[in-house]
Amino acid sequence: MTTISFKAEDKLKQALNALAKKQGINTSAYIKLILTKEINSKLAEITENGLTVAEELSILVSDSMDEVSGPFKTVASLMRALKKK
Repeated sequence: MTTISFKAEDKLKQALNALAKKQGINTSAYIKLILTKEINSKLAEITENGLTVAEELSILVSDSMDEVSGPFKTVASLMRALKKK
């Protein structure tokens, strides 16, 4: 776990404190809840190619780990690169 800090207007802090208290949790837990919901929402959005952001990120990480990249001039050159892996 890590600590994140940021500056905010006093009114924002007061609003966060009030909302957290209403939820029955501390302000830190409330901020974590809000951030987690927003991140999960963004990661679940569908991109133009029909994948979620999370799926695209997974593919990008996988591709970078494979170290096989194109463009390839022929299918044979692609297959040779894949076999080397």
